[in-house]
Amino acid sequence: MSVVLPDYLQKDVSSQASLFSLVNKLNSEEINIEEVGNLIPGSVMVQDLGTLTNLYMNNNGCEVLRRCKEELNSLGPAYFDLFFPPEEISILKIEVTKFLRLNDPSLTYSFFQRVRPDDKSDYKWYLSNVRLFNPSESEGNLKLINVALEVNNISYASKQINSICEQSSYAQKNYFKYLLLTRREKEVVKLIASGYNSRYISDSLFISLHTVNNHRKNIMHKLNMKGLIELIKFAEAFSII
Repeated sequence: MSVVLPDYLQKDVSSQASLFSLVNKLNSEEINIEEVGNLIPGSVMVQDLGTLTNLYMNNNGCEVLRRCKEELNSLGPAYFDLFFPPEEISILKIEVTKFLRLNDPSLTYSFFQRVRPDDKSDYKWYLSNVRLFNPSESEGNLKLINVALEVNNISYASKQINSICEQSSYAQKNYFKYLLLTRREKEVVKLIASGYNSRYISDSLFISLHTVNNHRKNIMHKLNMKGLIELIKFAEAFSII
């Protein structure tokens, strides 16, 4: 069974770029979710994947669902049954599980979903963007941060998030290039930008020297770059190094 979306709904790359920058700053603890969560014109939540419970919900999310954060946090897995169409949740669980198996904290998974506070209300469409949250923590279950933007408010929300993050125009303009890179290519970019030569990269990643050189060519072609200085700037902008 597939989820049928209205024709006007399209994933907005600029909003993904904005959220990418936001989560990078949260994960690096440059900003605190308690400090900025209520400034974001969307629903912001952190979810514990081991217990399927909400650990955090901003004021906007509480208003949308008409529940206080304490109540939402206490619902446990029942949270997913109350506010979302069951047929869509079953599909999303499968897709999010695939995303988690990639175990790549640099990736963002975006999807449309319908939400309503109770069975007497109409569903509204939201664009949700999820990433691993604080993946470097050594203890506890994996956590996801989810920022859900009402589809009619995506453009404004993206601008507000950019303002909070003070995101550079460079990252905004080049985010589509970042999306072109595979996970392996990001690993190669990290090592190149850190100053390692092809032989070291070959030994570190257990791939042939020929494969490393092919990755180098593909990376520079995808990013439309000619030299190491450009690549280092790109790697720093997207927190690859």
